[in-house]
Amino acid sequence: MALSIVLVLTASTSGWSQQPPAQPRAAIPRFPPGPDFAGVAGSAAERVRIAALCGPNRNADDGYAPAPAFPGQTKAPIVRGTQGYAVETVAKIDRPWGMTFLPDGKMLVSFRNGGMRVVDRNGAVSDPLANVPQMVQPRLGSGMYGVILDKNFVRNRTIYFGYHTRLPGDAVAMGRIVSAKLSVDEKSLEDLKTLREGADIQPRAMVQGRDGTLLVLSAGLSDAGPEPQDMKSQFGKVLRINTDGTIPKDNPFLSRPGANPAIWALGFRDVHSAVIHPQTGELWVAENEPKGGDEINVMRKGKNYGFAQVSYGRQNSGAMINGGKTAQEGIEQPLYYWNPSIAPSGLMVYTAAAFPGWKNNLFIGGLSGMQVTRLVMQGEKVVSEEKLLMDRCQRIKVINQGPDGDIYILTDQMPPDQNEILRLVPARTIPTPRVPLAVPVASATPTGPGQDPATPATPAPGALPAATPEELALGGAAFGRVCAACHGAQGAGAIGPGIAARTDTAFVADIIRTGEGAMPSFASALSDAEISAIPKYVSRLPR
Repeated sequence: MALSIVLVLTASTSGWSQQPPAQPRAAIPRFPPGPDFAGVAGSAAERVRIAALCGPNRNADDGYAPAPAFPGQTKAPIVRGTQGYAVETVAKIDRPWGMTFLPDGKMLVSFRNGGMRVVDRNGAVSDPLANVPQMVQPRLGSGMYGVILDKNFVRNRTIYFGYHTRLPGDAVAMGRIVSAKLSVDEKSLEDLKTLREGADIQPRAMVQGRDGTLLVLSAGLSDAGPEPQDMKSQFGKVLRINTDGTIPKDNPFLSRPGANPAIWALGFRDVHSAVIHPQTGELWVAENEPKGGDEINVMRKGKNYGFAQVSYGRQNSGAMINGGKTAQEGIEQPLYYWNPSIAPSGLMVYTAAAFPGWKNNLFIGGLSGMQVTRLVMQGEKVVSEEKLLMDRCQRIKVINQGPDGDIYILTDQMPPDQNEILRLVPARTIPTPRVPLAVPVASATPTGPGQDPATPATPAPGALPAATPEELALGGAAFGRVCAACHGAQGAGAIGPGIAARTDTAFVADIIRTGEGAMPSFASALSDAEISAIPKYVSRLPR
């Protein structure tokens, strides 16, 4: 039986095109690039080769290693699997962020700007569905998320999705949980109903429990803010509602004065993906912490998962969260965690027969990790870990089991038009890297003081962008306020990578607006003029 994987993530409506089978291609420059190579099995030369291909290690292991609460809670043995597979490209796409399967095997895909399309197994893509809410100024943490089917979809055609944006007429940005019916011809949505809304709802992931209720994970995105522990706020909570938007009578905090009645569990930062475990029926989630400490949790009724009272990670600045506290009475421990971060996004339990060597394994996508992580499980204990697709240098946004038993993946690249729908299919052998390695191992050695062979050279200088003295002053002040702590006062790099003398100003501005991986969006902290001015200022910093 194919497991229904539910992923509600932000997405974009533009640019679908069917593609021929993937051909080897050069690595795509990213800012800042690179996967997490900590603990990768294989030789040191192999790790250098992958680093040379994908760019510098974005989340380098800096030695921060808080003690786990129990053996096996982190850094399980890294293994090489023996399951053969091949990677196919279904379509080249423009930043999809959510996907679920229709009963006939087609994919219903949601996009950050508010659109939805239907794509079949062969990569044929429909026109945008009609009557889908259109997002206004979608940014990191806002816009359309993913979409799920009602468990009785065959009978009622009902779907559920969430979004967070400021629509025309809204005074403030609102999060909404919505139901609708997919038309029989799969060309439009009908009978849209808002089930729940609020400025403190950010419905980034959603599943339907075995009892039919909706479990909505509303993110609390701040590094260490109070919202996930505030029982009046819906940020950083699991919300449980009926499919008509009413509150179930057995929610755990109905009798607590001042508590929001929709809260079912609390205390997390940012969850991109969730799944109802096919064997236990419990809610499993993959959580992004700020800087390391990413978690796998089994969410249970009325429980507190600790953020930001406890964490195995740190703030993005490197500062401790609540003094580095990792345990506290009354707070649940994660089943597993990662240091450094992989930025988990995409979660599934594989249940089909196509890959017998992967049966009942947990699969997690990685954004800044640029990998698929396979966890071999014994109940709730992680036995071993394998890292897949690292040579592709692609941010993994969604990983989902198809009705055919194959595994489908959505990527989340910058620039956005480099995204793909990938399909893993059974094969006799494990694939060799499809992308030619950029640096031969023999030459992958430092060539100067402080030069890391895994760090590519600063982009070749181009023409400096035009800028007025006023723009440069504005950009310098904004850079000092929000950028210098991570990238250094002169842009030479500190916690984050060096960015001095970059002339790709439009790309840098886009990263500032939207964020990437562990780097947050600064769209709400900066004016449009400041966002435009910072790259111009950076372009003039000395290398």
